[in-house]
Amino acid sequence: MEINTKVERKTRHVGRWVTHLVSIMILVVILWTVTVSDSLKVNAAASSVSVVNGSIIQYPYLTIQVLMQKKPIVIRPGMTKQQVDQLLGKPIEIESSSFKGYAYSSTPAVQVGYLNGKVASIFTTGYESSLNGQFKYGTPWKKVLAKLGQPSQVEEYRYHYVFQLTNGKLKQIYGKDIQAGKGRMDVYTLTFTSSMSGNVKGIFVEQATFTQAMEDRYTKPDPTKATFPEEEIIGISNGEDKPISLGMRRETVEAANGKPDGHLSYSMVVMDSYGTVSVYYRGDIVAAILVDPSPEAQTNKGLRMPVSRKEVLRIYGEPTFRNPLSLDYNFEVVGDRLQAMGMFKSLDPKYGQNEKYSLTFIANETNPDQIEYFILNDSDFLYDENNIPKPLN
Repeated sequence: MEINTKVERKTRHVGRWVTHLVSIMILVVILWTVTVSDSLKVNAAASSVSVVNGSIIQYPYLTIQVLMQKKPIVIRPGMTKQQVDQLLGKPIEIESSSFKGYAYSSTPAVQVGYLNGKVASIFTTGYESSLNGQFKYGTPWKKVLAKLGQPSQVEEYRYHYVFQLTNGKLKQIYGKDIQAGKGRMDVYTLTFTSSMSGNVKGIFVEQATFTQAMEDRYTKPDPTKATFPEEEIIGISNGEDKPISLGMRRETVEAANGKPDGHLSYSMVVMDSYGTVSVYYRGDIVAAILVDPSPEAQTNKGLRMPVSRKEVLRIYGEPTFRNPLSLDYNFEVVGDRLQAMGMFKSLDPKYGQNEKYSLTFIANETNPDQIEYFILNDSDFLYDENNIPKPLN
C-alpha cells in the first residue's frame, strides 16, 4: 500500500499548535493575584464617616486618580461603565488568565473590570497615576507604609490592604478574618506593587466578588457554553454501522471497516486510511481520527465535510481557539459531560492539563468560510504528532 504524503496537511495542522503559541504571545498579561482572606477584625484604619454615595464607594484609599491631559480624573468602585467611558474614552476589551475587562489608555495604563455593569476592579500604572492624588508611581514604599500602616497581607513586592464595608464605613481586616470575606460584595482590597528598588509601580483596587468571579472562570463550568455527552464528541461514523471512536481497539475498527486501504503521513505520524477516514493507533488503540470530505463519514453530531464555518459554530459553539484557517475545540470533563475550554484556561499551565480531547476543523485555504476536513484526537496526540516525549508531570 502506498503512503500518501500530504505536506500541506502537516503545515496547516501544525498551525493549530502555532495558534496556541500566538495566542500566548498576544495575551494582555496583567499580573493580577489579589488574595482575599477573611472575617472581621478591625484596626484604626477604619473610616469614621459614610463612604457610600449611592452605589459608588468614595473612600480615598479605594479611589484611583489619573491625569489625562493634565486633568485629574477619579475612578471609584461602583461607578457605571458609561460614567467611566465618558471620563476615559472608548476602551478596548482585554482578557488574561486572571482578568477580564477593558483597557482605557496606555499612558497612564488604566484597566477596569466590571460586574453587573459597575466598576469592581481597577488597575493603574504610570507616572500620571496615583491613589487619590497620593502615592504616585515611583513613590518609595516606605512613605506609603508610614501613612497607611501595616498591610493586611504581604507577598513578594505586593502589599494588600483589605477592607470591609460595614454600615457605610470601611474597616481594615486581617488574618483569618479575610477568608470569611472571600467572594463578598462588601470586601475590597487595595494592592500596591513595588519595584525591586522599593518604589510603587502599580496600584490595584478590587472587590472580592470580582476576584472570585475571575477564579470561577477556571474552577466552574462556563454557563455560556454548551456541554455534550462524551459519545457525541469522541467518535465518528464512517458510514452505516461503521463507528470509530477514540479509545477503540484496532480489531474492533477493522471488524466494521475492513483492513486499511492506504496510509496518510500527517505531521510526524503515519495514519491508517479506511476510505476518507484515517486513524492513528497508539499501541493498537485509536488516538486520532482524521476525516476528509465524504458523503458517508460524519461527526457524531452529524456534520459531513465540507461544511460551512457558520454551521460548525452553530453545532459546537464558541471554540477554544479560532483563526481564519481553523476552529479548535479543546474539551474537558464537566460532571458527566464535555465542554470546550476557554482560551485562557487552556493556556494556563495548571488548568490546561484538564484537556481530554481535541476536535479541530480545518478551513479551505482559499475559502476560509468552508471547513474542508477535521481531526479528532486525545490530549496525548500532541506529543505523538510532534515526536516529543510526554512530560512525567
